[in-house]
Amino acid sequence: MQNQPMNSAQTTKTCPYCNGSVPAQAQKCQNCGEWLVRRYGKSWAKTLFMCMLLGLVGGHNFYNKKNGIAMGQILTFFGFCGIWPTIDWIMILCDSYTDSDGLKLSRKPTKGGTAAFCALGFLGFAGLHRFYSRDIGLAWLQFFTLGGFGIWTLIDLIAILSGNFKDAEGNVVR
Repeated sequence: MQNQPMNSAQTTKTCPYCNGSVPAQAQKCQNCGEWLVRRYGKSWAKTLFMCMLLGLVGGHNFYNKKNGIAMGQILTFFGFCGIWPTIDWIMILCDSYTDSDGLKLSRKPTKGGTAAFCALGFLGFAGLHRFYSRDIGLAWLQFFTLGGFGIWTLIDLIAILSGNFKDAEGNVVR
């Protein structure tokens, strides 16, 4: 039974985006270029903010459906008095935190302009928008110099609002 040939109806499927025919095992549509499988988990920015604001009670882990870990944080005196959420925060910034399905967090730009929100927010001076755009070197420089004493943050904010802010790969972040 294992070596039986498959009929042609089972070897293709329809792309939900362009209605084109693609091979059954394809992960990306060859016609429109859209991914047919889920590659990323929950939002990177939302996870980071939840870790900062609700990290002691495992808010970021509840958001990413890691309920057991979140309950463990609550039961271990709020994640060992902040050590656990701090480690999670660093893992999120370094892009090594995953959701319950093992998927990396999504940094897909949103209509609200997550990078601008990060720059305008209370952690813009700390280079949060640079972490978001995966420009880790500049992010840490801004973090340790408080956004170049606010100058880098202001320049980046102008670039974001004018539509000229680029991520680490040179793509414009909107």
